[in-house]
Amino acid sequence: MLKKFIQQFALTAVLIATFPHPISAAIDYCVEDQPQVIEQVLQFEQKGILKQKDNGYLYVDVSNDYIKYALPLIEAAGKLVPPNHYTSKKGIGAHISVMYENEQIINEIWEIKELGQEFNFTVKELRTVKLNNNQKMKKLWLIAVEAPELERLRESYGLSPKLKGHDFHITVGSQIPGKPQEQKPVELLKEAA
Repeated sequence: MLKKFIQQFALTAVLIATFPHPISAAIDYCVEDQPQVIEQVLQFEQKGILKQKDNGYLYVDVSNDYIKYALPLIEAAGKLVPPNHYTSKKGIGAHISVMYENEQIINEIWEIKELGQEFNFTVKELRTVKLNNNQKMKKLWLIAVEAPELERLRESYGLSPKLKGHDFHITVGSQIPGKPQEQKPVELLKEAA
């Protein structure tokens, strides 16, 4: 009996070490305390239209004001730039990602009957997420939203309620480190005195 207990204990320890606790795995962002940004975005309609790109990517189209007016209010070191999907002529603008094309292919979701419908959401908070893409660090600024209607939509197609287990959000911009200020050599400073 003791041997069986030890085996079960060892198996449990291995499983815990292999699969991180769901709560710790879910916390991959930092909540930013910038009330001026939240105050601004709370003035915008918290709803959008469900749309789909030609490649199948499903999203809720929201007002571009979420990026246009929030980004300049963010206080951060370096340079903040809007996302490509906002600045590009072929971009989709401000949006909430709902379903990736690979999810649709894997789950054989060939038609989304809710296209064109309006979906509501509630602004939660301003967040940052650090990404490491191709050995380059990137810091994204996001407006996290609660969207129970979108969770139900995903579940109705047999998917998890949240995309990749993360809260729905509107990407506002990327933070790029600024150039460090150039320091004059000490000898030159002494000569100038």
